[in-house]
Amino acid sequence: MNKLVLICTTFLLGMPGVVRARGHLQAVRCQSTVARMLSPGDQLHKKGRLLCAQDRLQPAPNQQPIVVCHNHPKILRGGKDKVASHCSPDPKEEQTRERFKYLKGRGSIIEKGQPSLIRPFGVMGLHSRPRLVWNPIQGATHYSISVEAFNGEWELIVNSDNSLSYPQIWPDMEPGNLYKFTIFAYKDKKIISSDTSKIILLPKKKMELVNEAVALARQLPLSSIEEAIELDAIYMSQKLLHNSIGVLESLRESGQSNPQLDRLLVDRYIQSGQPELADPILKELQLPTKIKLLQK
Repeated sequence: MNKLVLICTTFLLGMPGVVRARGHLQAVRCQSTVARMLSPGDQLHKKGRLLCAQDRLQPAPNQQPIVVCHNHPKILRGGKDKVASHCSPDPKEEQTRERFKYLKGRGSIIEKGQPSLIRPFGVMGLHSRPRLVWNPIQGATHYSISVEAFNGEWELIVNSDNSLSYPQIWPDMEPGNLYKFTIFAYKDKKIISSDTSKIILLPKKKMELVNEAVALARQLPLSSIEEAIELDAIYMSQKLLHNSIGVLESLRESGQSNPQLDRLLVDRYIQSGQPELADPILKELQLPTKIKLLQK
């Protein structure tokens, strides 16, 4: 009996259209997948399944399963019809995405003459009390950080460092609102430089959807690489560059990244307006394969 199973398995693995995935035989339904089913509730696809463009979504009655699109990041709740109809952007979305790709490079560490905000990355935020990091200014003796919001304005002096955890004495940033941060660099009592950056906290419903999708992705039996791909798509569906970069940086620092994720991190640095952060990764990716292997 064991010999028969071995013969059948060997035969199947030799057939086109069949691959081994996580110890199981799985038919290849498309050349590349475009989405993943994150939750149960669909009549045709189980939780965790990778989806092809031609696959159809068919939620069970009274169910709204969550799907995350990859190449054109989007989170769907209770989507119907072909996956391609949801995960392929229309021309207007493409134009918007291209404009977003080249946003003002706020926070660029090249702009050493301004105390530009470099973290959190991007404009959209998910956390109500972010840690602020800006370019240190040569000759500055201290900084003043002010935030202007719909419900008031607050200011704080930072004597030595070029970073600040969101102060407890300031009220939490509220979902759906814009906050304008201005950083003044002082030399003694004189302002020598300043810069203003905006952060928009994600609206509450979108924030809840992102957090739910992240929790579902972390519950799936995925490798660290697979999980990072899902999390990047989830965060980028709402242009949450800071969160996406955080996932990719963490994986790279732990030695678990790969060239695909390194290139993704390069793209995210460029989208955040800080391409200089991508330079070390680009140099590494251009090294001969043999040298990379030796370094590992």
